[in-house]
Amino acid sequence: MLDFAPLVALAFFLEMVDNGLGGGFGTILSPLLILLGYSPEVVVPSILFSEMVSGLWGGAWHVKFGNVNFRAVGLTLAGSLAAMGLATYVTGAILPPPVVKLVIGVMAVVMGVFVVIRSYMTERFARVRVSNRPSYFALLGALIGYNKGTSGGNYGPFSVSGYMVLGLPAAVAVGTTTIAEGIACALGVAMYSKITGIVLGVALPLALGSFMADPVSAWANNCLKLRLTQPFHGRLIGAAMVSIGAVALLRTLGLV
Repeated sequence: MLDFAPLVALAFFLEMVDNGLGGGFGTILSPLLILLGYSPEVVVPSILFSEMVSGLWGGAWHVKFGNVNFRAVGLTLAGSLAAMGLATYVTGAILPPPVVKLVIGVMAVVMGVFVVIRSYMTERFARVRVSNRPSYFALLGALIGYNKGTSGGNYGPFSVSGYMVLGLPAAVAVGTTTIAEGIACALGVAMYSKITGIVLGVALPLALGSFMADPVSAWANNCLKLRLTQPFHGRLIGAAMVSIGAVALLRTLGLV
């Protein structure tokens, strides 16, 4: 297990990756912390707490730079909050920890493959548009909210891609995801605090690292107007997700 300072540094680095790539903080951090010996009932609430803080704080910076679509935030949360509540209850009160570990490992592998594939389709994501009906945002919110409440990750990669397909520019997709994720995580934190409790010795350093990274990453996202991902960057992060998730999965199954 890690001490306070390494947890802060790890959160800082992954939050920079998350805001540049449009996702990856919880998806990478959740199976990684499990590999380092933390239990799911500690990991998932701690990540949600961190992303509640970083989402609201980082979202404020994205608002400052004009990179938030508030209509999209509201419509997404209509689906996210209900799905987040359901996922938190099922994960915290019903599923045993070994099953949650399996779910986290599988999700990390699946999302890593998705990120790698997406890195080859950056330009296509930027061009494709579908009708931005309110129901589409709500359905997107339900999908990403349930994933987030279950594993602590998988919100950003689907959210940013979905927003871009629904017509939002890349920088706005990242900023809108940041603030919507922070609000959705607040519900998860409130529920997990009642069901399993939150280990502040893990949650606070993760939140601090994210807090420090947010202004820097929001400024970079605004100034550079990064696309969804640079191809090499996306492939590297996706490969890391797959590798960490696979090792966590194999260890949970007792194969390594």
